Amino acid sequence: MYPFLKKNIEYLFEKHKTNPNRLSKEIQIPQATLFRVASGLTKEPRREVLDAISTWAGISVAVLTDANLELIEQKPEVQVEASEKKGDIYISPIEFRSTEEKKFNVRIPVYRDVKASCGSGIENFLEDPSEYLNIDPSLLKILGIQAKPENLCVIYSDEYSMWPTVAPDSPLFIDVADKDPSMLKSGSVYVFKHNYELRMKRIFISYAGGTTVRLASDNPDKIRYPDEFITNEQLNEIDFIGRLESALVKP
Repeated sequence: MYPFLKKNIEYLFEKHKTNPNRLSKEIQIPQATLFRVASGLTKEPRREVLDAISTWAGISVAVLTDANLELIEQKPEVQVEASEKKGDIYISPIEFRSTEEKKFNVRIPVYRDVKASCGSGIENFLEDPSEYLNIDPSLLKILGIQAKPENLCVIYSDEYSMWPTVAPDSPLFIDVADKDPSMLKSGSVYVFKHNYELRMKRIFISYAGGTTVRLASDNPDKIRYPDEFITNEQLNEIDFIGRLESALVKP
């Protein structure tokens, strides 16, 4: 059973000033079928029926069946949560539609030609975005991204020093709001410009016996990828781009 289907259809009928009879002619679904779905008599409608209604409404099937559509349209920032079904957790399916811009999607700038080296660094800087990623905010949460969507950008990685956390040529979601040297989260991965090179390292800050900063690679081969140590004064001279929120590893 879909928890919000009946409520959402009632809301859509009122919003679009329609009914099963009128909608039947628009989407080529029998009036009797639409009446049974709208009244809650059919607990689990056929997929083609749900597809037709969601396409007409301009939303995904997941939102139609498992989210409070009225609440989402009143408060777009609300997240679609998992619902319970037959005692188990039912997670709405994820839809990837590259050509469709949904009403509640966010636009994240993508810099395809900007690569942060996980090792010594490569000369590359953020300029105009090459494109924008249109994505549902709920998918960002699934990816483990906690930053506000408006603070995100996507760049790419280079070489193997951050493997297995980051693979070469992997898309990186960067929180560009988290770049104050005095507010860095020790143990997190940051992208920064240093000596005219764009680099990426995990940064550890220790205050024992004076502030010491360690720039570390995740690759366990410390002979090839040794840690670097700098002072707090040198840390303040670094131009931070932001903190790594998520890396879509591409083996």
